[in-house]
Amino acid sequence: MAKGLSFGQYVHKDSLIHSLDCRLKIIYTVILSILVFAIKDISKILLFTICIFIIIILTKIDFKSYIKNLRAFYSLFVFILLMYLIFSRNNLNQGLIAIWRFWILITISTILTFSTTISSLIIGIDKLSRPLKVFGFKPRNIALLISMAIRFVPVMFIKMERTKEAMLSRLANFRRLKSIKSLIFVLLEKMLKSASNLSDALQSRLYNENVESQKVLKLKLYDYLSLAIVIFLVIVIY
Repeated sequence: MAKGLSFGQYVHKDSLIHSLDCRLKIIYTVILSILVFAIKDISKILLFTICIFIIIILTKIDFKSYIKNLRAFYSLFVFILLMYLIFSRNNLNQGLIAIWRFWILITISTILTFSTTISSLIIGIDKLSRPLKVFGFKPRNIALLISMAIRFVPVMFIKMERTKEAMLSRLANFRRLKSIKSLIFVLLEKMLKSASNLSDALQSRLYNENVESQKVLKLKLYDYLSLAIVIFLVIVIY
């Protein structure tokens, strides 16, 4: 699972999606994620899926990379399908649509992380969350927490895979509850240790939550064009 996982990792490509303003990409991700759960009509679902495939092509990233990202979620898809088969077989089509929604949601977030560096994400979230200062929130803290959450997902899966392999080499049997509990406790210990190390690193680098990014972001012509396209897509589909 961990070997094929690439969620949260930036893939450098010279594409239109990569060139878009980081703030717009974050906004588009939120809008499209909401739209996924707002669509009810099958024809609109197909249209939305085609649009997502077009975006994937525009990123110039191999489609296999997107498929690898889904491996960690196969068990979730199977679980949803089994629940509908067991408890609501007459509404199996709704189960398939639910799986489709999760697939699109994961793909949309993957497009964002593949095409945007962590530093750009931090700057974008920092800029977008500045209005929240009125309510006492600190934009830099929000940006840092979200970016760390994105980075911790692949790290968590890697640590889980390594811990599992180490326990299997010691003849652990994951069909037994004791082995599963041991895996969970070891994984939690490693993640808490990583969080502690990160905290120490921030303190050693004199992290200041009140400092704001001074980088100036300006929208370009293709940014405005992409905004018009997304607005048109939302109107047509919704």
